[in-house]
Amino acid sequence: MAAAVVLALAGAAQAQLSTSTLKGQVNTGASAAQAGVPVVALSKDNGNTYRTTTRADGSYVLSGLAPGRYEIQVGGQGGNEVTLQVGETASLDLSAVGAGQQVTIVGSANRQAVKDSQVGTLVSRRMIEALPQTTRNFLSSADLAPGVAFNSDGNGNTSIQAGSQNFDHVNVFIDGVGQKNNILRGGLTGQDSSRGNPFPQSAIAEYKVLTQNYKAEFDQVSSAAVTAITKSGTNDLHGEVYIDRTGTSMRAMTPFEQANEAAGVPLPASSKSEYGFSLGGPIKRDQVHFFVAYDGKTIDDSRQFVPQNLDKYPDAGVISALKAAQGSQVNRFREHLLFGKIDAQVDDENKLTLSMKLRRESDLLPEDKRLSAPDNMKDRSNDSTNVDLKHEWARGDWLSEARVGYEDYNWNPHSNATSPFIKYKYSPTDRINNTSDIAFVGGSPDAQDRGQKGLFVSEDLTWTGLSGHVVKGGVKLKNMKYSLSGTAFSVDTVETVVNTTTGLPYYNGSSCTGTNVSASGLDSDQCHIRAAIPGADVSFSNRQMGLYLQDDITVTKQLELNLGLRWDYESNMLNNSYVTPADRVTALYALDGRTIGGITAPPGQTYAQSLAKGGINIADYISTGSSRKTFKGAIAPRLGASYDVFGDKATVLFGGWGRSYDRTMANHALDELQKNKQAGGEIWLIRNEFKMPYADQFSLGLRQAVADWNTEVTLSRIDAKNQFIWFGGNRDPNGGYGTQSPIDPLWGGPNGFGTLILGDFVGETRTTALLLKAEKPYTRSSGWAANMAYTYSDAETTSREWNNDIFDWTYGRSGVRGWNPSTLVDQHRLVLAGLTDQLLPWGITLSGKMTWGSGKPRRITSCANGWDKCVSVEGESPSFRQIDVGLAKDFSLGMGQATLRLDVLNLFNVVNYGGFDDWGGGPVAPGGQKNAVGGDNLNLGKPNAVRGDPRTVRLAIGYKF
Repeated sequence: MAAAVVLALAGAAQAQLSTSTLKGQVNTGASAAQAGVPVVALSKDNGNTYRTTTRADGSYVLSGLAPGRYEIQVGGQGGNEVTLQVGETASLDLSAVGAGQQVTIVGSANRQAVKDSQVGTLVSRRMIEALPQTTRNFLSSADLAPGVAFNSDGNGNTSIQAGSQNFDHVNVFIDGVGQKNNILRGGLTGQDSSRGNPFPQSAIAEYKVLTQNYKAEFDQVSSAAVTAITKSGTNDLHGEVYIDRTGTSMRAMTPFEQANEAAGVPLPASSKSEYGFSLGGPIKRDQVHFFVAYDGKTIDDSRQFVPQNLDKYPDAGVISALKAAQGSQVNRFREHLLFGKIDAQVDDENKLTLSMKLRRESDLLPEDKRLSAPDNMKDRSNDSTNVDLKHEWARGDWLSEARVGYEDYNWNPHSNATSPFIKYKYSPTDRINNTSDIAFVGGSPDAQDRGQKGLFVSEDLTWTGLSGHVVKGGVKLKNMKYSLSGTAFSVDTVETVVNTTTGLPYYNGSSCTGTNVSASGLDSDQCHIRAAIPGADVSFSNRQMGLYLQDDITVTKQLELNLGLRWDYESNMLNNSYVTPADRVTALYALDGRTIGGITAPPGQTYAQSLAKGGINIADYISTGSSRKTFKGAIAPRLGASYDVFGDKATVLFGGWGRSYDRTMANHALDELQKNKQAGGEIWLIRNEFKMPYADQFSLGLRQAVADWNTEVTLSRIDAKNQFIWFGGNRDPNGGYGTQSPIDPLWGGPNGFGTLILGDFVGETRTTALLLKAEKPYTRSSGWAANMAYTYSDAETTSREWNNDIFDWTYGRSGVRGWNPSTLVDQHRLVLAGLTDQLLPWGITLSGKMTWGSGKPRRITSCANGWDKCVSVEGESPSFRQIDVGLAKDFSLGMGQATLRLDVLNLFNVVNYGGFDDWGGGPVAPGGQKNAVGGDNLNLGKPNAVRGDPRTVRLAIGYKF
């Protein structure tokens, strides 16, 4: 059925996720081009064969080739070797002019894929293995692509991100299968918040990073798309085993750890080990092969608990208890990654591939690595299982690639705590909104359980029977089930100021004390309690469908066009059958009766009518179980062109425009359900008219060969819209914001309930960028490789937080919402990487990577002119600077070779801060000292987190045969 749908749609083109295409012209020496000449690609690794014949004009196309080394044969004659890369459409003209003569390549074989309108960068296996890494995450080299950043925070959590869109909008394709996280953040499953790696690096052969204008085959992505190919077994048995290790004694301490040691709390011993193996070979030569890889990771992570701001207090009250609790502990992380694959060439027309991935992960960690007391802990498990079966059938001008797959992903951070989670705060003014942290104690409120699982089937059909066209179309059907349960607020979360005279908090164990205590006892000027939210369960199914057509057209030898169209649909993205509880609906339509900022609701005016004065039709957000509308307009054209100026692949102009749709995570539906189950609690509502986030992408660029270098300059523009946000929905009786400061929402809701939070698909970002790239590929004869990626970015967001997060509290407030600098992006970013195995004596390989970022903008909140006149002020961050180096030496040992390796990360031990105190403070008391923005917080700009690693030595030993 899937194939019939594609055929009925007529005409589309080649776009590769995991396979490659080889095309070109054959010269046989005849006076005219010959049709029907056999062209064969014979794999040098596993003996697989791919066959086609020339057309009437002498052209040929070989589709669906696995990346690797091939001998190209024409008319039965042996030929030169060519290497194909993942996702590549390679142009290669061939000459076989005499009987028995060798087939030769006409022109350059090194720039075979330059006629491509996509903006992307290949990361080779050589670079993956050679470059120093803080962890064996294959994505750590994704920043070799201009515009992409690989981020690692102070807790070891990693992510990739491109432009001003956050990390939710990326996708990673492994052997053509998307790893999209449907329920949580991070873009791909398992990376919402994890110190683990998404896939065993030992199993990755190579990958390509595409930052825009990807072809129509790519789905559920509006930012960077990574397409990776796994290793396969060959006709020879090959294996590898490795272990690497680092630890406290092999790294420098951060400034925070040094300060803690000076305070009398030593840093305990810690270690991080990564280990694994891979094995691949023939089950039956030239026909059936296997490959298996395992990566393991163990971290015994040390930390110090040292409360802050203790010098402001007497040794009394909770301060005495905090001093007694300060000390050190070690937290354990475990990860197991297993990948297995069997591929079989059944006959010349049929191939089968079966693969499976298992991920099992457990992480014992505190709520905050620096400030959490020893009891403030949780365990975060992170497990996934994926199975994929692919069948390829090729005959004549047709190639069919059919798949069936299964995935099961579960994320479960949990704690059995029963005591409240308390955040002790210091304030010189005894106000909760003018504070610095002291310590976090009590139980972790995390008790969540999130899962997605389901089956998919897909069919991709390629037709090459029309001269000058490679036509491809596809359909994918996916039935997903989401199981969302638990709560992130299983116990009360308390923020309480500690009195500087008594050392006692303004929290008495059940309610707040101080001034202006609320009737419920949950709030005062010195305390805020977020009451526990009981766990709630929601399970629903979501049918996803995607159709695409793509046509890569060779107009002339110099000009190629890439024309694509894609349509995606989801039947139940955010729990369509949900019904807003009756108590919430009644409250929203009840009489207002509030007085806010001196404004009293007129007699007879309902709360809904007050909202309407502020431009909110609350009926748009109340769900009846049948009012939610699925989005059917995800139609995405993708247009590109490339022009080989002189016909020699040395100078190529390229450009494109395209739209790409992403998706919204299902966890929003659980947020809505949970918050609305709490009697008298907050009201969370999602707009009934669903939309899907998308990005419009434009690029114009030039590729130029300079000796052995491939250079590229691209002007890029990406406008992203329809991104989901939660915002403050409450309005005063006139539809306004009372006396709230310009950058704050009006907290609260209808009488008897907590605040009103609305969800809508209205977030926007835009990024204008200049991308420069230069790469010198590794060759055995030269013995070296180099890569340079520079990005200039003008990145903006409409987010009030400036970070494109899922919370934009002031959306809808006139005069406030506009374009703000994105705190996610360095304006200037430079990555240099390279390796050489001939510069140093004794065959030592030297590799290195330098990363420099000019500094991300900071959003400073300043209330210096009054608590009702708070504003956002842009602050500067120091630049990010890190140089990593690696040394490796191979030794012959038995039937293989052993490798000793030394990596030094952050060679010069540059301190890169990743977080700062960005509270500008309130009005300064007479005679008081002002900070840089005129406020009274003298800690403004004080670093509170690191970005990247201190100097770290990593030792590794491996053996290959």
